[in-house]
Amino acid sequence: MSDVSSIKIQAHYQQGISNSIIDKLEKAYSEKDKQKLKEACEEFEAIMLSTIFKQMKKSIPKGGLFKESIADDIFNDMFVDEVSKSASKQGGIGLSKLLYDSMIKRIENAYKFKEE
Repeated sequence: MSDVSSIKIQAHYQQGISNSIIDKLEKAYSEKDKQKLKEACEEFEAIMLSTIFKQMKKSIPKGGLFKESIADDIFNDMFVDEVSKSASKQGGIGLSKLLYDSMIKRIENAYKFKEE
């Protein structure tokens, strides 16, 4: 598989995740479901961490004893995704908590505004 094809596959893969998480955040926010909102916020942070880690990895010069294949790229991407999910569930960099608190505050303010 050529490098151009692998780039297209990764772009579609990443685009699919981005649309999915935005839909989850919007749905949880509109339904005012705190548990789903918390999970969506953690997933959003995991994607952000994954993107950061993948960009950091790109800065490492390639080389070594073995030639890297597309399978290595896919495995490494999956590994980084799982590490990012785990980091997010354990508090990560605090982005999910910040996002969750902000969205909860907006929901509570919306209720207060309706009651007045």
